[in-house]
Amino acid sequence: MLEDPRLQMEERNIQHAIIGDVMTRLPEILQSLTKSRLSSLATVNQISGRSKMKKEELADALSAYLTDPEQLKSIVLVTDADEWALLEKLVKETSIQDNELPFGQYSYFLERGLVFSFFSEGKLHVLMPDEIKSAVSGIDLSQLKEEQGSKQGAYEYIAAAAHLYGVIKLDKLVHIFNSQNSEPITTEELAKYAGEMMERGQNIVLDDDVLFNGFLANGAEKAKLAELIEGLDGKSLYVPEKEELLRYADMGYFEMTPQLEELQNFVLNNMCKDKDRVENLIDDIQLGCVRKSSMQDLIDEFNRHKIPFKTPVHAQRVLSLLTEVYNNTRMWGSGGYTLVELSAMNEIDPQKGLVRLVDESENVLPKVGRNEPCPCGSGLKYKKCHGK
Repeated sequence: MLEDPRLQMEERNIQHAIIGDVMTRLPEILQSLTKSRLSSLATVNQISGRSKMKKEELADALSAYLTDPEQLKSIVLVTDADEWALLEKLVKETSIQDNELPFGQYSYFLERGLVFSFFSEGKLHVLMPDEIKSAVSGIDLSQLKEEQGSKQGAYEYIAAAAHLYGVIKLDKLVHIFNSQNSEPITTEELAKYAGEMMERGQNIVLDDDVLFNGFLANGAEKAKLAELIEGLDGKSLYVPEKEELLRYADMGYFEMTPQLEELQNFVLNNMCKDKDRVENLIDDIQLGCVRKSSMQDLIDEFNRHKIPFKTPVHAQRVLSLLTEVYNNTRMWGSGGYTLVELSAMNEIDPQKGLVRLVDESENVLPKVGRNEPCPCGSGLKYKKCHGK
C-alpha cells in the first residue's frame, strides 16, 4: 500500500491515463480507445443510438458531439471553480504536465471526453484535443462564466441547506435564497440544479420537491422519511446570515460551539494528547449529535478512536459534557435549531424540556464484556467495577 499521498495521486492518475505517445487530435485519440471506453463516453454524454453502434461509429458520434459548442456549454456550465480554472488553462496550453495533478480536478472532463490524459516516458500529460479547443474558442467564455457563477451560487445554497437542515422543502429554500440575493430563482430552477448536483455525485437526494441530505435519506425507512416530511410545513427554520449559511456548503464544516470546545479541551487535557485524534473524535461526535445518535453511540466513538476513560470521574464528566454538546448542536430534522433554542421557543414538549441523555447519579460507560477490563481504567474486571 502506498503511504505517500503524492505517490497515491500519481498512481491514480496513471490508472486512468492512456499509456503511450501523447496525441492531440480528437479523431486519433478516439480511434485509439477500446470500444468499452468509447461506449462509456457515449453513455455519459447520452449519445442517441449508441447501443447499436460499432466502434468507428461511436468514435464519429462522439467527435461530432464533443465539438458542438452547444453541447460543450451544457457540460461546462455545471463545473465548479477548480474545474473552471483548469478548463481555462487547458484551452491556452498544449498540455499540463504534472504527475501529481489532483484527479478530482479533471475527472469530470475526463469521463466526458473533453480532456484526455497520457502517461508517456514517466510523465503524465493532461490535455484538451485540438478540435475541442477550436470549438471552445467559438464560445463567449466570459458570458458563460457569469452564467456558471450563478449556477454555482445555487449549488452552494442547495449543499448548505442539505448539510444544515438535513431535510427541507424546496419552496422554503427558494424563499431563503431570494431573501439573500438580488437575482431571484424559481422552485423549478432549483430542482433542476439539485438534479445536476445528484448527477455529479453530490450527497443529496431530491424527492417530490423535498431536499434531503444523502446521509439521512439513503438507507432510511420510508416511514421515517415520511414522518420528517409531514412535519416540515409547520416548522420554523433557523436562517443564519448569508455568509454563515454558505459555510455549510462545505460538508466538512460545523459550528464549533463553546460546548464542543469544552469537551475537546477536557479530552486533550485529561485523556489524550494526540491533537489530530481528538479533533477527529470531536468531528464524529458532532456528526453523531446532528443525526440524533444515542448516548451509547456517542460513547462508542471514544472506543473507536482508542481514547479510553482513565477514571470514573473522567467518564462522568464526559457524559455531562456530551449532554451539553447534544443540546446545543444544530440537528437534522429540527429546522437547523438546537434543542436549547427550541426549548426557548416552546417548540419542544415542555414536560420533557431539554434532552437529558444521562442521569448524572448513574455511571453510563461504553459497552464492554463483563469479564473485560473496566473502561474506567481501574484495572478491575467490568463486573467487579462499574458493571456491578
